[in-house]
Amino acid sequence: MKLHQACQAFLSQHQAAVNLSEHSIRAYHTDIRNLLSVVPGDTLLQDVDRHILLSYIRHLRDTRGLKETSIKRRVACIKLLFKWAVQQDILTLNPFDKLHEKIKLPRRLPRALDRGDAHLLKALAKRITPTDSFSHASLKTAILLLLETGLRVGELCAITLDDLFIEDARIRIHGKGNRQRFVYLLAPQLQHSLRAYLERRLCHGQTSSFLFLSPQGLALTPNHVRQFLKKLGEHAGLTRKVTPHMLRHTCATQWLEAGLDIRYVQKLLGHHSISTTEIYTHVSDQGLREALGRAVGEGRRDN
Repeated sequence: MKLHQACQAFLSQHQAAVNLSEHSIRAYHTDIRNLLSVVPGDTLLQDVDRHILLSYIRHLRDTRGLKETSIKRRVACIKLLFKWAVQQDILTLNPFDKLHEKIKLPRRLPRALDRGDAHLLKALAKRITPTDSFSHASLKTAILLLLETGLRVGELCAITLDDLFIEDARIRIHGKGNRQRFVYLLAPQLQHSLRAYLERRLCHGQTSSFLFLSPQGLALTPNHVRQFLKKLGEHAGLTRKVTPHMLRHTCATQWLEAGLDIRYVQKLLGHHSISTTEIYTHVSDQGLREALGRAVGEGRRDN
């Protein structure tokens, strides 16, 4: 079997998989196209050896100038391709088994906002005035929901009206791998903002099934949210670029610092493995300062 035939069969089988999100499927297609742009598609699959794979990885690193994190993600898909080929008895040996190229990733803690910056951003997101356009009201409410629930931006944009249980103060989320979970609307201000947004949405005559809408009345996209959040952060006077994932990190950090059990945090964030949640157990600088201040204060009182 030739490489391009194996790639097509691999993509067709995974396209039908029920546990893969549309985002993952699109990423697979992109990664396969990238491989075929470097390795000729008429290459026999069994002729793709460690030397060809090394050449592809070095192409991504040296020619494309990709960061190690991006390289690792792209190579992960190609690894799946060859693992699948072995499982389907198309290959007897996986060339990745003999590949000793290490993709070194910098150890990096998640970036979260400190409490002051999060408060500033939340105050701006709450401030929806009659002069705000409908799309701005949609975006501000969406940002507030991110700040309070730690949702992934893709999950936020996928919420439909049927997923919203406002009386029960919860929202059904369709997460990675099509796994469903609920997040909860416990903050009174969040409930108030959502109700006000829904009333405005009704008055605006919107008929889309998606909860948050773009200026064109279509489903809000992650890029809409990123661009608006960047501007909102600048308006708040924040010195660094704010991203949706940073709000997710902020939620996780604040929940853990408040003493919420890590298993609950795992469930709220939609992590399949608790080891992913454990990266948030770092202590923020502000949390460390406050804990140290309390300890020093108690020590002085004892003296």
